[in-house]
Amino acid sequence: MRHLAGVAGGAAVLLALSAPRAQEPEPAADEPAGATPADAQGGAVESTGEPASAPEAAARPEAPERPRPPRERPARAAAAAVSPAPAAPGAARDEPLGPGFRERMRLALGPLEVAPIALIALQAAPYVGDDALSQAGDSAEQPGFRLRRVRAGLYGDVAGLVRFAISTELAGGDEGTARIHEAWGGVTAMPALEVYAGARTVPFSRSAMAGAGDGSLTERPLAVRAIAPFTQVGIQAEGHFQDRAFSYHAGVYNAFQRSDQFYTGHSESLAPLGNRFEGIAVAGRIATEPQGPLGRTIQDVAHSPFRIGAGADGFFSNGGARTLYGASADVLLHASGLHALGEVLWTGASPKSVPTQPIAQVTSVTSLALVLEAGYMIVARKLGVSGRVEWIDPNVDVEDEGDNLVLTGGVSYHAVDDLVKAQLDYTHREELGGLSLSNDALILQLQLSL
Repeated sequence: MRHLAGVAGGAAVLLALSAPRAQEPEPAADEPAGATPADAQGGAVESTGEPASAPEAAARPEAPERPRPPRERPARAAAAAVSPAPAAPGAARDEPLGPGFRERMRLALGPLEVAPIALIALQAAPYVGDDALSQAGDSAEQPGFRLRRVRAGLYGDVAGLVRFAISTELAGGDEGTARIHEAWGGVTAMPALEVYAGARTVPFSRSAMAGAGDGSLTERPLAVRAIAPFTQVGIQAEGHFQDRAFSYHAGVYNAFQRSDQFYTGHSESLAPLGNRFEGIAVAGRIATEPQGPLGRTIQDVAHSPFRIGAGADGFFSNGGARTLYGASADVLLHASGLHALGEVLWTGASPKSVPTQPIAQVTSVTSLALVLEAGYMIVARKLGVSGRVEWIDPNVDVEDEGDNLVLTGGVSYHAVDDLVKAQLDYTHREELGGLSLSNDALILQLQLSL
């Protein structure tokens, strides 16, 4: 018998008509994701993927002004990056941890400015279904505790001309071994053409590019964790125009590798032996935030003016074992504490006739997923609620228990602005074909994100 304990996640679909660009967010309302390496903090895949995010995620530097210290993965936060908002007058003196505190946490050494990257996320699982399995994307397999993310690193800016970041995941993998999460450097003298090289988040999916510590719920959508490539090694170019009214991203990487198990997602390879078994991958994204930057976080933590952003992206990977390809599109809206997010993701995988590495896949597989999320900050920068609905079909040609409807609802409490927060989520997974499994979970997460 299957135990069902459900929580209904809600989603809102909002449309915006053309309107004048809103005023810039109030200080630190949504701190820029762009100025930081997107998943210097976030998780995943972390990512990838979080990415990274990614933390799955620091992100990408903002052009016009000097970036803020990176929070999550480099490229992930790129989708939501904005120029650092100036701190409110007297905030540094009267409120050391008030809005804009991250912009003040910099050490200047001549033309060099450095800032810390830190992310600690501890999860407790009071309830987990008997059929939960980490390889299927579940957050836990048994009730207990999990050190979900421990990241530390450094972000640097040299006179606004060169930026770099390096961070380490100190609790990666089942063995808890340390590994590089991101390591990149870039020339950023021209906002219209910034070039980065190293291990950085692939520009694919808004949720993947947002920092792992910047989501409204404890984890990125399951569909995104399964499909997005997150952090990979390569060279990226990006440009931002008219305060992010238009942005583009393009990159070339070592070919991506993914697991035979769909929900395990892609490997975040840092290529210590170079491009030994794989080929080359390319990825690109275009995005717009016509009424002004949306900021770093998925939630509208500061009750900002109406803003909407949209993006579309894709990748193609000619690997030695598989040919992988994917595309996604997303819309995110912020308005007076409300946020609404919609994403559609499509991906395909075709095995090579003579693979360079052993794989179980013997035929081409196409996957499709839809994500709808909505939430509201009841108290600005303090208390919020969110709900998410995901429809996931790992193989559109087969109906089995891999086809999932995932409902997640949760509440977040920001103890110290966005530095320290607690999140409580309940996730219900309903198998749409085949055997129904008992894999619901209640997760409490305590997080410090810098």
